[in-house]
Amino acid sequence: MNDLYSEWIVKCKTPVWAFPIKIMMMLFTIVLFLIALGRAMWLLIVIAAAFGYLTYFIGLNLDLEYEYLFVEGELDIDKIMGKQTRKKCLVLEMDQIDVVAPEDSYALDAFKNDSYKKMDFSSRIAEHKKYVIYGKYKNQKVCVLFEPSEQMLQDMKNSSPRKVNLK
Repeated sequence: MNDLYSEWIVKCKTPVWAFPIKIMMMLFTIVLFLIALGRAMWLLIVIAAAFGYLTYFIGLNLDLEYEYLFVEGELDIDKIMGKQTRKKCLVLEMDQIDVVAPEDSYALDAFKNDSYKKMDFSSRIAEHKKYVIYGKYKNQKVCVLFEPSEQMLQDMKNSSPRKVNLK
């Protein structure tokens, strides 16, 4: 059995401003609840609860990971928020992909002048090696930035050797 299967998880860099913003939002929510309970203002309690939910939701979206899954010529990219919630972001068949190459590769020169919708599923850490996929997704030209493992790149190369450039 010669199945091509590989998966990889990449943790996104949390912005510098994220932690202070989360702390300020939590403190504001607590103060709003205390004021609302002290004065028995039900509308203010509802507003504080809504703001608390907003704080929770923003906290989830600041803790991001991307999971890449390559199975038999299909690349799935999922976004994992707060290590709890998973959302499917992209599913690409190798038939829909024009080229896969490192972001500084000469193989991408033919695609740089065309207009593509840019999708960034990388860690956003400058030192990490990123790869670019040019292809079609839902009848739209896309440029996907991601950070696959060496095993995933090799599986993609085995699946479609002419489309994957490792240099």
